[in-house]
Amino acid sequence: MSFFRELFKGIGNCFKGLALVFEKGLWHYLLYPLVLYVLMWIIGIYTFSGMASAIARDISNWLHLGDLPVIGDLLSSAGSYLKSSFEFILAWVLRLIFIFIAGTFFKYILLIVLSPLFALLSEAVERKIKGNTYPFSFRQLLKDIFRGVCISLRNMAMEYLFIIACMVISCLFPPALLVTTPFLLFVSWYYFGFTMLDYNFERHKMPVRQSVKFTRAHIGLACGIGMVYAFFMSLPTFLGSFVGITFGPVMAVAGAAISFTDIKDQQSSTH
Repeated sequence: MSFFRELFKGIGNCFKGLALVFEKGLWHYLLYPLVLYVLMWIIGIYTFSGMASAIARDISNWLHLGDLPVIGDLLSSAGSYLKSSFEFILAWVLRLIFIFIAGTFFKYILLIVLSPLFALLSEAVERKIKGNTYPFSFRQLLKDIFRGVCISLRNMAMEYLFIIACMVISCLFPPALLVTTPFLLFVSWYYFGFTMLDYNFERHKMPVRQSVKFTRAHIGLACGIGMVYAFFMSLPTFLGSFVGITFGPVMAVAGAAISFTDIKDQQSSTH
């Protein structure tokens, strides 16, 4: 029961975080993910589109789809028509596959690139609600950035390992999809939530092992925070993607800061 209680608490804290961002004048943090995400998608779509077309063309040439016997006017054009149609369909299928794979990849790349800004946002949220201040140190900032990148890469690698394992299991035993699909959702939420909480772990000088222990002790909280991030980052339609990228990361970072502060306060009151 505590899992679901913490899950809903994490979700609620994310929305509290959004209200605090506007209330305390931190709204400018909403703009940074949007600008970066637009640039990433423009570059990514251009790159993946070219890759998909090239792969489709190579497969078509390998299959010799254009080498039909030339007999009559109708069959003389059949080979080129079949080849062009096959390349067109395959290229679009490959584009969709690339976009699906890149979805999770881009979500982590966003967290990696904007790690310094999200760390500052997390610290600003704690300062606004608790009054805690931390002296600025460029050396410490570099260490925090390095740790944030490592944690994001670790979490991304772990998530992809779970994805591959579940894909293999589902291919060998298709009914397992009923279990692996929701399981992968929770895995994704957990690791996104872990990444958001780690901005607080960095600031409080918690080693990685202790950070992992803390997150495992509050799996529901991490999943709730990660679910908000994943939900907003997956909003459909062109407008929805802009809304999601604008609010999702900031809500999750602020919600993680509020959640971590609440837990610390509870621990202090019990000692």
